[in-house]
Amino acid sequence: MTYDRRTLIKSAGSALGAATVLGSVGTAAADGSYTQHYYSGFDYYRYVPEGVGAGDPLVVMLHGCSQDADQFREETRMNDVADDEGFAVVYPDQYNARNALRCWNWYYDYNTTRNSGEADIIADMTEETIDAEELDDSRVYVAGLSAGAAMVSNLLAEYADVYAAGAVHSGLEYDAADTSFGGTLAMSSGGPDPQEKGEDAYDAMEEYGITSPVPTVVFHGTDDTTVDPINAHQAAEQATQTNDLVENGADDGTTDDDPDAVTEGSADEYDYTTYEYHDGNGDTVVEKWMVEGMDHAWSGGAPGGEYAAPGGPDASQLVWEFFDGRTQE
Repeated sequence: MTYDRRTLIKSAGSALGAATVLGSVGTAAADGSYTQHYYSGFDYYRYVPEGVGAGDPLVVMLHGCSQDADQFREETRMNDVADDEGFAVVYPDQYNARNALRCWNWYYDYNTTRNSGEADIIADMTEETIDAEELDDSRVYVAGLSAGAAMVSNLLAEYADVYAAGAVHSGLEYDAADTSFGGTLAMSSGGPDPQEKGEDAYDAMEEYGITSPVPTVVFHGTDDTTVDPINAHQAAEQATQTNDLVENGADDGTTDDDPDAVTEGSADEYDYTTYEYHDGNGDTVVEKWMVEGMDHAWSGGAPGGEYAAPGGPDASQLVWEFFDGRTQE
């Protein structure tokens, strides 16, 4: 049995209570509303461009370690894309009482499984924003960098009824570790078998009857010294395996880790290779961008950003283009 989007998350309700709006924290764009909100011990920031509201999409953005939400906003420039394309953005903010480096705790099961910990709080923030702004709950997406990207992989499996697609930038596959030490090891040398993790992600979805496609785009620098590039390949392979199982419940290779199209290109300072993985209908369900020579940074980010590579392909625009039109039934 499958469920409509948000059926299960709404049935659980907002058990942690409504967020308190703390007020404006400045204007991220001339005509947009950028406000700070509070939910169950966490701050989050909401950007709504002028004219965006009922029936429009939402993108949730998860920062990496040693970042905060506002820095991630500035370095990705996702609000600029939101202005141009017409969607709202949410930036959840980790705080150092939960992690000294402000990392999302993507390697602890308590924080990454449905109805528990940080994953549940992020999903509830998402739900709260959808309701407050009357957004289209079939066009809700999640993207992240590093630890935020590792959390994206978990959210796509545990909350497939909330998020229609995800972007894993310099991150890891689903359930890549379950301890802090294991997380460090996975970052340096890769996680478990991505085929098995793809099956585990599908099993997590099936447990709640939410076996919907989870289109996934992966970005990674080939010279990443923080999260080894092997993790990009594993994240993409895990996603192809999960989507293969989603298509008909069988591990039959309808979608597999052999790319259906490979394209090479150049940005201002970096070359890149794009790999497309198609489903049984020939549609791209997984995409992987490997940026040559880029270290641990958001590709195409703002000049001067601590975790930004402005000379790379514009990940924020490309992530939106991947998300756009990919709506779960």
